[in-house]
Amino acid sequence: MIFFWIDSKRKLEVTYESFFQKIIEEGVNNRYIKNSNPYIVFLNLIRNCISGKKSIILDADFSDEELLALQISKNTYSEGEFIQNNLSEKFKSFEDILFFIKENNEKLEIDIYTSGTTGRPKKITQLFKNLTRAVKVRDALKDSVWGFAYNPTHFAGLQVFFQALFNKNTIVYIFNKGFDEVYLDFVGYNITNMSCTPTFMKMLLPSIKEDLIDVKSLTFGGEKFDSKIEKELKKKFSGATVKNIYASTEAGSLLKAEGEFFLIPNRYTEVVKIENNELLIHKELLGTSESFNLKGDWYKTGDIVEFKDEKMFKFKNRKSEMINVGGYKVNPSEVEAIIKEIKGVEDVIVFGRDNSVMGKIVVAHIVKNKKEDKKEVKERVKKITSSKLQDYKLPRLIKFVDSFDLTRTGKIKKQ
Repeated sequence: MIFFWIDSKRKLEVTYESFFQKIIEEGVNNRYIKNSNPYIVFLNLIRNCISGKKSIILDADFSDEELLALQISKNTYSEGEFIQNNLSEKFKSFEDILFFIKENNEKLEIDIYTSGTTGRPKKITQLFKNLTRAVKVRDALKDSVWGFAYNPTHFAGLQVFFQALFNKNTIVYIFNKGFDEVYLDFVGYNITNMSCTPTFMKMLLPSIKEDLIDVKSLTFGGEKFDSKIEKELKKKFSGATVKNIYASTEAGSLLKAEGEFFLIPNRYTEVVKIENNELLIHKELLGTSESFNLKGDWYKTGDIVEFKDEKMFKFKNRKSEMINVGGYKVNPSEVEAIIKEIKGVEDVIVFGRDNSVMGKIVVAHIVKNKKEDKKEVKERVKKITSSKLQDYKLPRLIKFVDSFDLTRTGKIKKQ
């Protein structure tokens, strides 16, 4: 019995055979997919796909205001555009479905949305070719069990879904669960692979009680890799390889690294480049969207890099995160890197806050070690940052918090 989907919270254990039967079941299906149960999201997505229809996927928690900004009313997605399905004659096995997707990946489309953390969500139409670009199908991967730690309606979640689907792997849904529960799922279901944000992993690590030797692969994406967690990863996932992925909703998965330094692979030298320390992607790798900022044939990602040598580079920050303090530009990553090394600091985010005199001021929110005194940590932060940073880069407001809010995609939300 090969399981497709396991969600212990919803008491769901779905085999591939029952998933297949549900897909080809006669009935109707809405092109608009908005559901809090990811199993239903993926079921409807595959049904639409093999009916030759484009799916329009909406986050289950999109507010009415966000939907209206996208010119989508409740009536639009509840009444939707229904498709009459009669698929049992065309598809006799699950392998027939996979073959259809692979053969038609340059025709099949899906509408997905950016997370909306820097404004309203933006619609991007992606070909299945881009969604499945990084999928590897090998005999060595057939027994993998995936911990699903992304929002299912976002690009990263869809990529993990297709990687598991094409290898007929089991997927265990762990997104939006308590981290003690996630640990129990790792042990109970023998999870071997997980892709997540560095923030998700940092929050999970304290709940892991032993070395999870069965985990073979950990892949990080969505945020800048935090090299501070590498030592802890080796203790609690001693059998795992650790990979760092650069991917985007606009282009999909492109670059892979071990650690924080990337290299543009030979196959992408004509379609990925760095100009003025900003990563640019050729339009042939992109989906389609009215929101794309193109410079000729090139998409300006807004991702700023720093070179280690002539070829190797790491991501520093996004252009949109730069803080303009009285005309001077402050890179929040630079300030964060210094504060993170200070005794008593567990984690920190740095961002800009509006100020009537300076335009913006630098603000630091800090999670401190519970054994440390707030006043002493604050004094250390002020003293050390003053000795290492120019005056305009110094945090003018330091606030201690218990934890950071997360975006829909599991990244830290900068206030």
